Amino acid sequence: MFSGMNDANAMYRAWRLAFLPALALLGVALPILFLSLIEQYLYYVRPLELIPIYGTAWLLLAGLVVPVSLIAGLGLSAPKPRSMRRIRGILALFLIGLAAAEVLAALAHGVLVWVRTFGLLATIHFPIELAALSLSTGVFLAILPRGRAAILQRYSVFKYGAALGALSLVTLPFSGWSTGDTATFASFSVTAATPLQRPNILLVTVDALSAEHMSLYGAERLTTPRLDAFAREATTFDRAYANGNFTTPGVSSILTGTRPWTHRALQLLSWPIRETRANSLPAMLIRAGYQTGYVATNPAAGATRNGLGSYFGFAASDRVPSIFVCRDGLERVLRYQCAATLLPPFGLVQMLWQKTGQFLGGGSPNRHFDPRVAMQSALEWLAGTDKRTPVFLWVHFLPPHAPYAAPAPWLGQFDSSQTARDVGDSDAKQKFLFARVTPARARTLEARYDESVKYVDYYIGEFLEQASRLLGPNTAVIVTADHGESFAHGYGGHAGPGLFESIIHIPLLVKLPSQSRGARTSQLAEQVDIAPTLAVLAGITPPSTWEGRSLFEIGGPSKTDATTPKLVFAMNFEENSRRSALNTGSVCLIDGRWKLVHFAGALHYPLMPQLHDQLYDLSADPRELSNRISAEPAEAERLRWLLSSELARHGGPLRENQY
Repeated sequence: MFSGMNDANAMYRAWRLAFLPALALLGVALPILFLSLIEQYLYYVRPLELIPIYGTAWLLLAGLVVPVSLIAGLGLSAPKPRSMRRIRGILALFLIGLAAAEVLAALAHGVLVWVRTFGLLATIHFPIELAALSLSTGVFLAILPRGRAAILQRYSVFKYGAALGALSLVTLPFSGWSTGDTATFASFSVTAATPLQRPNILLVTVDALSAEHMSLYGAERLTTPRLDAFAREATTFDRAYANGNFTTPGVSSILTGTRPWTHRALQLLSWPIRETRANSLPAMLIRAGYQTGYVATNPAAGATRNGLGSYFGFAASDRVPSIFVCRDGLERVLRYQCAATLLPPFGLVQMLWQKTGQFLGGGSPNRHFDPRVAMQSALEWLAGTDKRTPVFLWVHFLPPHAPYAAPAPWLGQFDSSQTARDVGDSDAKQKFLFARVTPARARTLEARYDESVKYVDYYIGEFLEQASRLLGPNTAVIVTADHGESFAHGYGGHAGPGLFESIIHIPLLVKLPSQSRGARTSQLAEQVDIAPTLAVLAGITPPSTWEGRSLFEIGGPSKTDATTPKLVFAMNFEENSRRSALNTGSVCLIDGRWKLVHFAGALHYPLMPQLHDQLYDLSADPRELSNRISAEPAEAERLRWLLSSELARHGGPLRENQY
C-alpha cells in the first residue's frame, strides 16, 4: 500500500489517509449525531442558536482529533526501513477502519434515539460496547478489499462535509453572552451606609444535600456535626424548600430571586433569561460597590455558564478536575461549549478521562469531588481582598452529589460492606429506574450518600472557620443547597417529575453579622427568599420583580411577620421548551401543612408509571406515604386553584425580547 513512499504522490496519500478519521468524524458523524440531539437542544435554544452550538462542537472535536491526525501523518509519511512497512500497513488499515467506525457508531446512535421515541430500549446504555462494536466492524470492513475501497471512495464526502461544517465557525464571535444592555434594569436604592458598615456576605451552596439526611434536621445518623455546631450561632429554617429539583433551576432561583417559571432555566444546560440576569443578586451587589467572587465546582452551578459571569470580579471555575468536557471557565469565550459537549464523542472522552484519573489516582481514592480545591481558591481570594470594601463570595461544594463514595476515614462509617466503595460503583440509578434496585443495594447507596454528607460537612466546617477569621464579625453567612436526593418511593437521585420531600426539602442556615445565639423557625421558606434577604442586609431595596421576601420578615430571630400566608412552589419543566407556555412538567404547592403535587402534559421518562396528582398532609405524614387527594377533595381543589392562578400569571410563553 505504501511502496514508493518517497515520491510526492505517496506523501500526499499518506497525509490524506492520516486525516481520514478526522474528516469522517467532522464531515459525516458529527452531522448525524447533532441531528439526533436537535429536539433536546430546542427545549432551551432558539433555532438560530443551533448554528453556533454546531460550530462549537466542530471546533472542540477538531481540537481533539487534528493533533492525533498530525501524529499519524508523521508516522505514515516519515521514511522507514522495510521492516516497518508491515506496521505502517496495519496503521493504515486501522485508520480506514476507524473512519468507518465513526460513521457506523453515529448511524447506530441515531437509530437508537429514534427507537427510544417509541419507549423501546430506554433503559439500555452501552456507550463503550457500541464504540467497541463499531470499531471492530469498521476494521473488518477495512481488511476486506471491497470494503476498504468503498470507505476510501467516500473521502470527498467526508472532506466537503467537514468544510461545510467549518462555515459555522463564523458565528462564534457573535455568540457571546449579553451583559444585559438591552434588559430592563430594576431601579434600586442603597441605604446611606459606609462600605465598612455594610456586611460581607458568604453564600455556601451544597450540591444534592437533602435536609432529611442531616443530623441537624433530625436524621438518625450523625452526618453533620460541623453544621450542627455552626447552627448554634445561626438561625435554622426547618421548612426551607428548593424551587427546582436539580442544579440549574435551583441555583438560578437563589441568585435571581425568581422561580423557575420566571427565570426559565428549566433544563440542565439552560440559563436564566436576560432580565433576571441583569437584576440578579450579584448584579445588584456589584453595582452597590461589593467585591464579588465565586468558586464553581459543578459546571451547571457556574456563574459564567449561567450568564452571570460579568457580575463577578473574581472567578475560580472548574474546581473539580474529574469533570473535563463541560467547563464553566471556557464558557466565557465559547458560550455554547457545555451544550456542544452533550454529543456522544465528548461523553466518551469524559469517561476515558475519569478512568485515566482513577488509574493514576494513586493514594487518594474517591477524591473525585475534593472540596479542598474549592476551599483553597476561595480562601486565597478572600485573603487578598480590600478589607475596606464589602465582599460577596459564593462557593458551591459538589459532594454529596453522586458518585457517593467518600474517601477515608468517612468511607464505611455507616455501612461496612464491600460494595459501592468507589466512583464506578456508587452511583444510583436515576428517577424511576431506581425501582429496579434491590432493597439491600438501595440501603448501601443511601449509607454511602450519608457518608458523603459527613465528608462535605467536615470541609464546610473547616471553610467557615477560616473564612470567618479572614472576613471578621461583620459577615452574614448563608448555607443552603441547590436540591436534595431521593432513595425512596422507587425514585432515585433528583430531577425528573419527582418533587418528593427528600429532593426539595433543603437546609437553610443564616448567620447574621455578630450573631452568637442560635434560633430555629418553622416558618416556610424557599430559595427565592435568599436574594432579598441578602439584599436587605446589604442595604439594597429588592427589585419588585423578585418573587421572594426577606427571611427576616417571615421568621427571623428578632422579627416575625406571619400576617401574609407564605406559599412555596417547586417545579420541574425540563421537558417543556423554555420559550413556550409551561404545560408539560410537574409543580407543587406547599401551604402550611398541605402539599399538592400536580403533573401536566405528556411526560416521557424510562419506566415511569402513570402519574396522578398527589396531596399530602406533611404534619401527619412527612414521608408522603398516604395520598389524600380523594379523602380531602375541598383542600385539593383549593390548592389547585391557587396553583393554576400562579401558573396563569407566570407560565405563559416568553416574548422574544425576554430571552
